[in-house]
Amino acid sequence: MDRKTLFTILAVAIVSFLGTVDMSIVNTALPQISNDLSIPMNQAEWISSAYLILICMSLILFGKLGDQINKVTIFQLGTLIFTVSSLLCGISTNLVILLIARCLQGLGASMTMATNLGIITESVAFNLRGRALGINTTIGQLGYIAGPAVAGLILSIANWNWIFLFNVPIGIAAWLFGHFVYPKPNHDQHRKIKIDWPGFIILAMAILIFFLAIFVGQEIGFTKPIIVSGFIITAGLIAIFIGIETHVSEPILDLKLFKNVGFSISIIALMFMYIIIYFNNVLLPFYIQNTLKYSPSAMGLIMSILPIVNVFTAYLGGVLCDKYGAVHMSIRASIIFVIAEVIFATINPNWSIIVLLIGFVFFATANGLFQNNPMVMEHAPKEQQGIAGSILALSRNIGFAVGLSLATSILYSGMSIKAGHTVTTYPFGHDDWFVFGMHFNYWIAAILMGSVTIMLLWLLKHKPTTK
Repeated sequence: MDRKTLFTILAVAIVSFLGTVDMSIVNTALPQISNDLSIPMNQAEWISSAYLILICMSLILFGKLGDQINKVTIFQLGTLIFTVSSLLCGISTNLVILLIARCLQGLGASMTMATNLGIITESVAFNLRGRALGINTTIGQLGYIAGPAVAGLILSIANWNWIFLFNVPIGIAAWLFGHFVYPKPNHDQHRKIKIDWPGFIILAMAILIFFLAIFVGQEIGFTKPIIVSGFIITAGLIAIFIGIETHVSEPILDLKLFKNVGFSISIIALMFMYIIIYFNNVLLPFYIQNTLKYSPSAMGLIMSILPIVNVFTAYLGGVLCDKYGAVHMSIRASIIFVIAEVIFATINPNWSIIVLLIGFVFFATANGLFQNNPMVMEHAPKEQQGIAGSILALSRNIGFAVGLSLATSILYSGMSIKAGHTVTTYPFGHDDWFVFGMHFNYWIAAILMGSVTIMLLWLLKHKPTTK
């Protein structure tokens, strides 16, 4: 890999890090923001939710624009918007201004997430693509991992405003770095931009209502009529969207892309993987602190095994992907995922902590080796790399949201079955109820990853090709 290519990957990865770190860094600071702005905690949580919602609503649009205009142009503009809006977040003095700035920050992050993988795949030779995407994935995942630690460090020496302001110098440096290393855009002054605005608006509204139903449902319950209605409206809007896209000459999302079985299976596998990743985020902190009775600091140390192993295996997965192929590596990773889920589904509090750590090593290894990004991108035509990257990012974020709600719902159902009555919080004094609910979750996770293994084995056997 030559220096020019490496610099291009690093320039993209730096911005990927900023986009992902801002998904996790804010959660740590929400109590301080709530106190300083004199707002209740449930309102403060929308500071985090607004960012994710705006990213998902606009990903497909920016992926389409990246394919029609130029991915580097969209990416660099997104970097600037993200940087400026970070400054606005940092100087906000009330909730309204902060929410508006967070929405703008989400738009900027969406522009970079929609085009980052496309820039890499277009800039890197095919035989090095897995390694390049592995580097980007590793640094991007560091953002999810480093968020709480970075927030804790900043909040120990400064107020919450600096969790946003620290993005500004890094964002400026990343834009300048990219300006010198990215391939220069070849602007065609006569190219007409064709956007299916009705299709985009319907899809954006469907995503908005879906996420509102998910987030509000976690507060008031998913059986409430307003939440059920939200999911029904979402389904109706998706049906309308499909009808629109099949009758326009230039759809915002070419549904023919999903006729490529390899692409569709890769997206489903990716979404299932991110769903079960969030199972860990929801369940394991409660298990380690409340069931095993470890302190918060000890819990942080124990769970650090996951990111430490993952950082190494993500790059290794990219290297092996170049040698053996994305589908081959993902099959192996999915089998390791199943082993990890079975460990978590059978572990008991009286077992040695070593067993839990072994489960962490299996899980983090599988997460690093699973080549979701190369697997999705290699099944998309060259002229649709931008929209494919957008669908990938959208699927990842939907997986996170569904994983969060599914994990809590299954946990509560499992605990309620064990208790014989409804349980919606940690059952102090009845740790066995929680362990039963946790096992219930992880058996379902094992089934999900087992189905991914079967789908990928089918995909490997039939080897559908990109047209």
